[in-house]
Amino acid sequence: MPVESLYADPVVAEIHEVRRRLLEASGGDVAKFRQRLRERQSASGRRIVSGSVKKHTEPSDAMDSRVAS
Repeated sequence: MPVESLYADPVVAEIHEVRRRLLEASGGDVAKFRQRLRERQSASGRRIVSGSVKKHTEPSDAMDSRVAS
């Protein structure tokens, strides 16, 4: 599927527009954007932004069994 067709999807287009507006509200500064998210998270009492990302270097056993079938 060509990349251009992904952006023709109205849902993808809306996600890109929301992202653009949120980043614009932070002056295009990703660090400020993240700080604003942390502030919103703190004010809400809910966890919105995770501090870590778990990277998988090997496929799980479930993935291995799907490939084998």
